[in-house]
Amino acid sequence: MSVLATVGAVGVSLAALGYLAATDPKRRRAFRLPEVAERWPWVAWALVLLPGPLVPLASGGAGFVIWLGASAIGGWGVAAGAPGFWRHWCKSF
Repeated sequence: MSVLATVGAVGVSLAALGYLAATDPKRRRAFRLPEVAERWPWVAWALVLLPGPLVPLASGGAGFVIWLGASAIGGWGVAAGAPGFWRHWCKSF
């Protein structure tokens, strides 16, 4: 259960970080993409941070440290996405 909780928490956080990167107005202008009509950044940030206090309850301190590290490294990976990748992925927004 603890591994599944940690992996799920990392997945939720990375999905929300991907949404934030895909709908960021400055990033979209830099990639010459159209603006997004409606954004929900506060909800996305809540989804990024919500697993933080829940992971230690489900998987202990080690799971929290794994979630924290994986979210940080995954966030860097999302931010470092190539412009071609984001153009293709962001067309659905």
